[in-house]
Amino acid sequence: MVQEPPEGIFEAPHSNGAARHDERRSHAPWEFIILGLLVALVGIGITVGWIVFGSKSPERFAPSEAARVAASCASAQAALQALPDSFPRTGADRVARIRAEDAILRDMVARIRNTRVSGATPAAAVQGWATDWSRVIDARERYASDLESVKGTDKTVKFVLPATNSVKPVTTRMDDFVRENHPNLDACFTDGLQLETVEGPRVYKKLTSD
Repeated sequence: MVQEPPEGIFEAPHSNGAARHDERRSHAPWEFIILGLLVALVGIGITVGWIVFGSKSPERFAPSEAARVAASCASAQAALQALPDSFPRTGADRVARIRAEDAILRDMVARIRNTRVSGATPAAAVQGWATDWSRVIDARERYASDLESVKGTDKTVKFVLPATNSVKPVTTRMDDFVRENHPNLDACFTDGLQLETVEGPRVYKKLTSD
C-alpha cells in the first residue's frame, strides 16, 4: 500500500532539472533602450537604401523614360508659374485661374500618355497614373463650374478629390508612383504643380532629383 505524503509536504525538485520553474527573469531598462536603438537603426537603413539604390518596384521604368515624363511636368510647372493672378480672390477670378491651370495640366497629361515606356507593367502604370491626373483635373473643373453657377458667393461649394476605396485621396497614390521612380520623377509630385489647390495663393515648390 502506497503511503500518501503528510499534508503540507511536497516533493522536492529532482536534481536532473525535470521539475518546472515558473520564475521569469525581469528585463533591465537598458535592454529596452538597446532594442529601441536597433529598431531605429533598421528603419534608418531601409530609408537610406531607398534613397541610394532606389525602388525595386516593377512599376519603376528606365531613367531616360522617366526623364521625358519629368520634363513634361517641369514644363507644365513653368507654364503655371507664368499665369497671371497667382492669388485669385473673387469667385470669377478663381474660376478663370482654375480653367487656365487645367488647360496646362491636360496638355501635360496628354504628353505623358504619349511617352513611350518599355515593359508592360511600367507602361500600364504610367497610363493608370495619367488617368488619376485626369480624374483630379475633372474634379477641379466640376468645382469651377459649381462656383461659376452661384457667382462665387456660395461657401457650400466644395472641392472634392477623387479617392481610392472611397477613403484615401487619389493624389496619395499618384505621389506614391513618383516615389517608386525616385529620383527620376520628382518633378511630378502633385504638390509641385499645386494640383489640389483651387483656393488661395499658388506656391510652386522647386522639386528636383537632388
